[in-house]
Amino acid sequence: MKMIKIIEAGNELGLGGTAYTIQLISKFLNKDNFEVTVVGVKEGGARVKLIQDLGVNVVVLNGDVTKLAPLLRETDVFHWHGDGSLDPELFAIVKANKPKLVLMTNILGLYNPSGFYDIIDYDLYISKLILARRMLADRNLEDDFPSKRKVLSNPVDVNRINSLLPTDNQLKAFKQQNNLQNSFIVGGVGRLDNANLDLITLDGFAEFAKKVKHAKFLLIGATPEILEYAKNLDILDKLIVFDTTSDLQHPLIYYSAMDIFLVASKIGENFGMAITEAMTVGIPVVAVNNLDRDNPQIELIDNGQTGFIVARDQKKIADVLFFLYEDEKIREILSESARRKVAKEYKADKIVKSLENLIYNYLYSSIDINAKSLVKNYTQEIINDYINRCSDVWEPEIKRHVF
Repeated sequence: MKMIKIIEAGNELGLGGTAYTIQLISKFLNKDNFEVTVVGVKEGGARVKLIQDLGVNVVVLNGDVTKLAPLLRETDVFHWHGDGSLDPELFAIVKANKPKLVLMTNILGLYNPSGFYDIIDYDLYISKLILARRMLADRNLEDDFPSKRKVLSNPVDVNRINSLLPTDNQLKAFKQQNNLQNSFIVGGVGRLDNANLDLITLDGFAEFAKKVKHAKFLLIGATPEILEYAKNLDILDKLIVFDTTSDLQHPLIYYSAMDIFLVASKIGENFGMAITEAMTVGIPVVAVNNLDRDNPQIELIDNGQTGFIVARDQKKIADVLFFLYEDEKIREILSESARRKVAKEYKADKIVKSLENLIYNYLYSSIDINAKSLVKNYTQEIINDYINRCSDVWEPEIKRHVF
């Protein structure tokens, strides 16, 4: 087999989850078979050096899409990571210089009915539930959509996460430095974006903290507006805030210090990388069901098995937090189940191997028969699962059984 030249491309290479996915795919692609180039179309960012340190070539176009043309003419596979909208200026260049295979990792599940969609050979969704929503919306359109549209989740670097976990002494020192030794810690990710954190998490925590006086809320990233909201709830003294960072070791310390990870996104999730990282660390996750937004957290978390899904209601959020607070054994069961699920379904080497096999099969009609593919085809089962998970939420009046 000759070397396959592949471009992994996105708008930018900063700290976001899309750029991190590009970084992980670039890391795990088999370098005996793939020559990888990473392209930042609009700008670079903090991950440029991290990707270069992997020995991967990085090209930043700074918005000049015409510079993509000669790169495309020398490549076999173009893998675009975007929201599905297909910028006409960019994809006119791709169409005029189309390589053998064009893949799109569709992070938001948008669909552009222009002629540019025809050049996408595989439209890969990072969540079964986003694919289900898209197919329901497009059910009266093209017949070939079911064969073109597939699911391939984002990769999670499980081995690296486990290798960077803090020791007991490091975790003890961290808690001492931040006066958290005797605290019950609920955590969340706010980032520096008001659109990301749903403030219902703070409402729910405030209710919970009325019962559990030693509760703290550890927040990774916060805006002035978030801090002002916490002040109005009279929980500002319970907030411990740390900055976001590209250094994975820091958030792993934060996750490890948490007793429960509470997540709700105001704008919706597209995959939930922070959720899978917390699950890998072994932190029980409570996620808010947000039916009017993209909701992949209800796919990552099997309610009552690998965490809990709760309605967007501050009293119910407080109730499930208190339920977990009172039962350490259930927290341990959820933690172990969550670890197993991430290792089975999202581990980076398995995800990227599945991507490789999709490419091999398209280019050469060959596949590694010993590898189980994590690429999922669109089926009615996906729709059924989507419908069932939307209604499967924590009900405090019903005794929960954790399996």
